[in-house]
Amino acid sequence: MEPFDIELRSALARTDPIPAANLAALNNRIVETFARKQKGFFRLMSVYLAVMTVAIIALLALYMSTSDLKQCLLLGIGILILFEGTVLMKLWYWTMHGKIATVREIKLLQLAIAELKTRPSPEPQRTDAGSPDRRAPAPEPTPTAPASRKLWPIILVPAWLLAVAGAVYFGWMRNPGEPRRVTPYFEKTVAAGDEGKAAEWQQTFEVTEAREHFYPRLVAAEKTSRIWISVGAEGSGPMYTGPVEPGSRIGFGRPTPGRYFVKGRVEKADGDVTLRIGGVDEIPGVPTFDSLFLLMLSAALAIVIPIVWLQDRWLRHIDPELAK
Repeated sequence: MEPFDIELRSALARTDPIPAANLAALNNRIVETFARKQKGFFRLMSVYLAVMTVAIIALLALYMSTSDLKQCLLLGIGILILFEGTVLMKLWYWTMHGKIATVREIKLLQLAIAELKTRPSPEPQRTDAGSPDRRAPAPEPTPTAPASRKLWPIILVPAWLLAVAGAVYFGWMRNPGEPRRVTPYFEKTVAAGDEGKAAEWQQTFEVTEAREHFYPRLVAAEKTSRIWISVGAEGSGPMYTGPVEPGSRIGFGRPTPGRYFVKGRVEKADGDVTLRIGGVDEIPGVPTFDSLFLLMLSAALAIVIPIVWLQDRWLRHIDPELAK
């Protein structure tokens, strides 16, 4: 039971007129109490939406950086579950908003009934046909003060601009899913038509600068192109044996100075394809934690802030009591 419920019950039980100041104060307390409840649920929904968005972007980043089919399925299922969680949260919020707004209107209706019940009936004024109407003129409307500007939109606009800039910088310019500072070791271009086991080739290359991982990359006009390769040091077994496709991110072995061999066979090509093998300091497709965290945070803020702001504006439009 809210504190104003006792006052409302006593107002309904009164038979003498209720002072206008008491009615106005009770009306304001009812409106402010339910507005606080609605704003509390709105903040809870906003925080939940922000957390779910960060989690979805995190799983999406992991989904884009993995090549294991089982992990892709599990991450995809996780993304769907989190997305459904955001939908259910929105449905719950709108249910609670409608419930609070309905209870508020019932309380205001009870207050209006209490006011009408205790209001004395006005006596009709008798005026002669020839005498002027001596009723008091209607009071002039009291000028209202202009609404003060709130601080949170002034803070959110620069925050949203910084979030968009951060998402563009960490997601597009820096691209944390791609390796940097690649040291080239080997490059070979195969013409279209050199496909099949008979066109298998073998070459050697030399590593002069040690790096953390080998990084094979296939450059082709068509994404359906594929080259099978086997890479290893001379005099030992292969470090990696498998296909390389355009866009695949494969890291294997540790290149140390010495001579290496590479065997290759074009399995599918719609044109000329180029195979490049280099060395990087981090595994391709596995970004650093700080870059991934800043990318997720920037993207989440860039998405959530406009949604929360537009929903708040819409709520205040359809429910003017929230603007008080």
